[in-house]
Amino acid sequence: MMIILDESLTDYIFLSRCIPLPLSALKVIKSRVSFENVLKLTPKQFETLLESFKKVDHISIRQINKKVEKFYNLNNKKTFEYIRKQLSICGKNNIQCLSYFNKDFPPILKSIGKPPKLIFIQGAIKSEDYKAVAIIGTRNPTKYGEKMARDIAKRLVEEGFTIVSGFARGIDTIAMKSALDFGGRAIGVIASGILNLYPKEHQYLVEKLVSNGALISERFPHKNVSKQALQIRNRITSGIGLGNIFVEGNERSGTRWQYKFGARQGRPAFAVEPIDNDVEQAFIPNWIVNEKGGAKISSLKDIDWVVEILNEEYEKRRQVKNLNKGTTTHQKSILKY
Repeated sequence: MMIILDESLTDYIFLSRCIPLPLSALKVIKSRVSFENVLKLTPKQFETLLESFKKVDHISIRQINKKVEKFYNLNNKKTFEYIRKQLSICGKNNIQCLSYFNKDFPPILKSIGKPPKLIFIQGAIKSEDYKAVAIIGTRNPTKYGEKMARDIAKRLVEEGFTIVSGFARGIDTIAMKSALDFGGRAIGVIASGILNLYPKEHQYLVEKLVSNGALISERFPHKNVSKQALQIRNRITSGIGLGNIFVEGNERSGTRWQYKFGARQGRPAFAVEPIDNDVEQAFIPNWIVNEKGGAKISSLKDIDWVVEILNEEYEKRRQVKNLNKGTTTHQKSILKY
């Protein structure tokens, strides 16, 4: 049983979640002050600290007055008891709670725009998961969409890729299940807490997933899903993958967020060509190919050149990873936690 009752982590969660402070400010605190010492400041001293972030470090701190007010009102026994309770729940359920500064925080997530300040993981992200691809799409696929998601996932697993998705109904789960059924690895990024799985009918897949991959969330274990969480989790799904493969989606599909985040992150976009352009599920693939310049996958044979592109992206990722090994001692000290 994993027990996580680290007081420094508790302090970090308070500052990163309850106040909340931006990651850039947390980095400065980690390197110069310590989270524990910040909690000992008076509200006036805390305000001075935030002002110094703006003036000295040129860090944008919004609504300083509100943050100081929260620091004064929430810096109490009740708040910290709640945080400790959440960490205890994690420990009892083999869920890792990792701050951005934890040595086990997936380096792959540090490289994305607006990386998470805190993540909860059941299972493990391994080095082989650097070679990953996201397969996402509609919750209501056609029979053709189901077959293509299943077959593409199988083919990519054969090439050594981990399959990433948002764990939603439909294409996401079909792709992940296919990867696991054929001996591959998969990563599901969810918008609810890990112990309050959404959708609940996917609970049957969790045991196999955490044994051969990971379930990731930014939310406390029992938190409900929210619209905002559904949107922003796409930056993680896209960030882990080397590219995004879209398999069907209507005009209102949340996969648009996956595309938007992927474009910002420089991830190549691929879309499965519909066999019937009159169905609503054909909208997203046609939008990505015709309006956004994404690459079209017309058949499974096209996966050969898709793999070539993804392998090129993988080599770039490996080079960046090797460059990061050359950080200075000071930089490394900032990243240890």
